Amino acid sequence: MEHLTSVVARAKTRDLDAWSLLVHATQAMAYAVALRVLQDPDQAQDAAQEAYLRAFRNLAELEEPAAFISWLRRIVITVAETLRKASRTTLLRLDDISVVPVLDEAETRWSEAQRRLLSGALLTLTASERRLCDRRYHGRWSTARLAGDAGIDEAVMRKRLQRIRDKLRKEMEMAEQRDVGPEDPGADLSAEIVELLARPKLTDLPDNPVGRILESIRGFYSNFAEVELPEILDLTEIAKAMGCDLPYLTLPDLYRIDDHRALRSDLTLPLLMRVHFEGQPLRVWAAGKAYRNDQPDATHLEAFHQAEILWLEEHESSDQWSVAGRVLQSIEALLPGKAVKIVPLNYSLCSYAREIEVEHDGKWTEVAAWGVYTDRIVRYLGGDPARHTAVGVAYGLERLAMLRFEIDDIRTIDVISLA
Repeated sequence: MEHLTSVVARAKTRDLDAWSLLVHATQAMAYAVALRVLQDPDQAQDAAQEAYLRAFRNLAELEEPAAFISWLRRIVITVAETLRKASRTTLLRLDDISVVPVLDEAETRWSEAQRRLLSGALLTLTASERRLCDRRYHGRWSTARLAGDAGIDEAVMRKRLQRIRDKLRKEMEMAEQRDVGPEDPGADLSAEIVELLARPKLTDLPDNPVGRILESIRGFYSNFAEVELPEILDLTEIAKAMGCDLPYLTLPDLYRIDDHRALRSDLTLPLLMRVHFEGQPLRVWAAGKAYRNDQPDATHLEAFHQAEILWLEEHESSDQWSVAGRVLQSIEALLPGKAVKIVPLNYSLCSYAREIEVEHDGKWTEVAAWGVYTDRIVRYLGGDPARHTAVGVAYGLERLAMLRFEIDDIRTIDVISLA
């Protein structure tokens, strides 16, 4: 990079030999970026050539020679996007909805391949950095609002966002320079798995219908502690730890990574694996995405959101009836006046389980379920079945949001704002 920086400095003085060296060093990257936008080798070659012409004419405006690659990459994207728009008819499709952030005003659209590269880069962020990205670029939060939420000065927040953008760009540029294809995000995860994991966590967006539903539910469990859960599960470890057969771990709709790992299909198992009873009442909750290898349509998603509640207490402090009352109160608050029915549910981890269905336009939709865990699970959590009861509740957040806010197509829910 030091050598390239010195070459850039010489090229800024209109040294053509230095410029030739720059083109030679970066042409593979420039062509790869253009190809991922245009998906056509001839057009990509034209776009790269035009980008170099623009870069040469405007090189004197580049203040930091070390930023040459990032600067050139943005020029290539701009040229390629202009060429792509000029050669196609613009149609509005659900697939056009962006699920990853646009990093600046010059990058207003992403090709499928670029989205996959950015998805891979997003997985390198910390949980707090991902939350900021989701709120800034997907939730459209202003820097002032982000700063107020974090309790810091707005200038500090702007610098924090810039560091995140730089981190993402660096990851993408490294992949481009390695000539990593869109089908190979550079990890042991498939491109499809990477993009699913990179989709925004709507429970962190209070202006989104899913985030709004979670806020309401949390009011009924205000004395419960939040727990962060892994999104990738070791199936062998789970089966061994639980000490029982878990048939749904082998279901065909699991998103499998390999023979032993899969994306979580619900939050129940990850939560049970994460917490342990230490003598005091165990009251915890978690929320986030779950994944099912299902065909998306107006009522189904591959990546959807759940809220999971777990508490373990003395028998007299927690039973199925008090649980049922709390769950029904929360559903009534979310969907006032809706007809509700309680349906028996067979669930391998529970000795007693029920689901709640809500009637809407003549159809019944499952929106929540609760159950009393078996003695085996109570012992696994560290409790004594003779003294303690463990209860779990699961809420389907997208389904509740669809009914509460009269959303016809669940595939649009991530772009809806209630602010």
